[in-house]
Amino acid sequence: MKQWQIAWRNLMRRKLRTFLTILSIVIGVASTFSVIAAVDSAEKSFPIFVQKAFAKADFILAGTDAYFSEDVHKQMETIDGATSVALLKENTKLVVEEEEISSIQKRVVVTGYSKLDTTVTGFELIEGDLNGGGAVITDRTAKIWGSRIGDSISFNTDQGIKNIEVSAIIKYTQELMGPSSWNMAKYHHWAVALPLPVVQEWFGLEGQIQGIQGKANDRESVASVKQAADQIAKMNSDIFMQPVVININEEFQKMDSFFMALYIAGFLGIILSAFIIFNSLYVSIKERKNEFAVLKTIGYTPGQLQAMVLSEVILLALIGTVIGLVVGYGMALGLTNLVFMLIGIQEGNSIVLLPGILLSLLAGLVVPVIAAWYPIRDVGKISVIKVLKEHKSKAKPTNKWVGILGIVLIISSFFIEHLLLVLPLMVGIACIFPYLFRLFVLVIKGFYGLIFRFSGDMAMRNLHRNLSRSSMTSVILCLGIAMIVLMSSLNSALLQTYEKMVHSTYGGNLDIMFHHIEEGDLEKIKNTEGVADATTYSLQSIIWTLDGEKRMLPIFGVGEDWINRFPLFTGQNETHGDLIKRLHDDEIILDEISNEVWGGRIGESIMLDTLDGAKSFKVIAVVNTMKNRGYGAFMNEAHFKESFGVKFEKNALVLKDDETSSLQLRENIYGQFGERVEEMWGPEDWVTVIGSMVTSSFSIINALVILAIIISGIGITNTLLINIMERVREIGMMRAVGVTRKQVVRMVILEGFGIGLAATVIGILFGILLIYMTSGFMEYNNLTFEFGVSPLIITLIFSFGILISLVSSFAPSRRAAKIPLNEALRYE
Repeated sequence: MKQWQIAWRNLMRRKLRTFLTILSIVIGVASTFSVIAAVDSAEKSFPIFVQKAFAKADFILAGTDAYFSEDVHKQMETIDGATSVALLKENTKLVVEEEEISSIQKRVVVTGYSKLDTTVTGFELIEGDLNGGGAVITDRTAKIWGSRIGDSISFNTDQGIKNIEVSAIIKYTQELMGPSSWNMAKYHHWAVALPLPVVQEWFGLEGQIQGIQGKANDRESVASVKQAADQIAKMNSDIFMQPVVININEEFQKMDSFFMALYIAGFLGIILSAFIIFNSLYVSIKERKNEFAVLKTIGYTPGQLQAMVLSEVILLALIGTVIGLVVGYGMALGLTNLVFMLIGIQEGNSIVLLPGILLSLLAGLVVPVIAAWYPIRDVGKISVIKVLKEHKSKAKPTNKWVGILGIVLIISSFFIEHLLLVLPLMVGIACIFPYLFRLFVLVIKGFYGLIFRFSGDMAMRNLHRNLSRSSMTSVILCLGIAMIVLMSSLNSALLQTYEKMVHSTYGGNLDIMFHHIEEGDLEKIKNTEGVADATTYSLQSIIWTLDGEKRMLPIFGVGEDWINRFPLFTGQNETHGDLIKRLHDDEIILDEISNEVWGGRIGESIMLDTLDGAKSFKVIAVVNTMKNRGYGAFMNEAHFKESFGVKFEKNALVLKDDETSSLQLRENIYGQFGERVEEMWGPEDWVTVIGSMVTSSFSIINALVILAIIISGIGITNTLLINIMERVREIGMMRAVGVTRKQVVRMVILEGFGIGLAATVIGILFGILLIYMTSGFMEYNNLTFEFGVSPLIITLIFSFGILISLVSSFAPSRRAAKIPLNEALRYE
């Protein structure tokens, strides 16, 4: 117990330094804990969420026409060990009294279910009764509409206004995904579930359905149930069965680069805190050399002295780690929710804490001890004779082998095509930084003297006198600046690249999805005010067999006569029309992402399920597209309909004239077709959606990097305080000969400014190097970006780095100016 009391007293000698060191450990441990917890929680929850949201059914039965007979569902109900639900979707319009709500905001898709309370629908009831015979809405929709159980809601259908009571409110689900506000209803429809007979009656479709979802009651019977469903489909003309396939691994792999960047940003905090611990302890030992020498003369062994200092480090680490875990828990909750929102996971998912607690606990205790190893080793080597002689050792020259190692590490990072190149590059920067810092100080020395005169000259002299310590402090900020330059520039570059790609491959100014397109609809669209041109196209998700595993491949049926006017892809030397024209009935075009998943070469074949069974299609080209989130394939529309049997189309592409705005175009289209319109999306919508995801991703990473930069600010404050304590007598002598308090303040601020300026300039240069190195392989949705540097981003980061150094210098400068003259002259 006595040893820990001694350690605590020693730490309390320099209260502010101890507080700042503990604060750096707290931030490092908290950021490490929060990142590990957030990523582990996402990795655990994402497959569960996807399975729950998108794969409730094992298979679906659909028709080549818009509707088919309900008798098919009656046949499905005869399959043992299976649950099936018949569906019928129709578009309608909500009847509301508020005049400020426009017609387009009232769009509602009502889905009729033969059964609402099944494992296939999987609705999570909040209140009411799923078998109550009324409308089922989500809690989000209920809140926005102000609806409760028993309230009546009205819809304007072709058969007149229909009223129905709300019988159940369920948790938000993908099947009934609706807008988050009335304003967002301009871009997305509402969704309501109803009993199937109600929808059939409202729309005059008695005995007609649109699809069937089926699910095996146990996992062992999935294959037999699917086989039975396939037999029923083959017994009915124009009906086909599709397994429900979710490629969870492929979806989650898109987040790999984001998670890697999160890890790097999170661990950066604990690494930088190690620099601060090393620096603080190294100086503390130098300050206490006399004390250690005296202890040696009274019998303390080198091991006992080292144990004394080690106990101080362990005490620092324990306090910082415990507080860091508490703070990290709150950060973990917030960061996990942000990551869940980012990847679309809904509420109700548990957070994984144990791995984060164990690893951050290990990092918080082990990293400080490792950082303190070299200073602790020096404690045992203190020479009593040299200390008693007041021998002043000369500063050790920088080890040239460390510099050579740094150059080797930096060069090696050029051969790593992964974000992990950041690790050897940053270690390399740390190794060569003393040389760069010395060079930078020489460059600005004349500037300091010319502009700031006496204070500048003294600041430069102090930087030279403590070159090793100052460079170590500066490199901490340098690494943070380099990371934030990289992440901010990646954010900006990816947004610009994505926007350019979306607009060039979207196929027009608006993509409209109808329930189904009827004869004459295309001409009606073309004659709508504000429309310059329009076309329709086919889109169907087809079963793709790859390495014995079934996957879903969205395939577009493309016409050679319209594809040049409505481009859906880029990347070929010939025109789009010529490429589609020369496609045979057994040939297909893949986009970059599907080609990467496939892993084959142009000229080889893939297997797709057609009306006639599995058939091979030769891949003749690979293109770039942002349609369907950049994942799909293209076929000649005539061959598409022959192979897959879909006789109707649901989508239309529209070009607007120059005088019409995008929002006005939507209003005009909806004015013509009303509730028949299910969705309307423009390229600007996808740019906004994906842009917000990209920005949110990088904002999270940048927030963690900024925490690391705050640690570097703590390092600057700590170093300046140490320098001041070493120069108390010197500062007193300066004051005695007429140096004013303002000059002392200016001197210390300029010293901190020099440390921060060097770190910011060198960090920005290395950040630009990182941008260049990552521009060849970093991607988002298979989009890479060209090397480029934004002057605005660089200016903002430069200003931020300088601000951090100035703020960090303020407290030490005031402390230096307030040192009493009489105490300073007596200071030993």
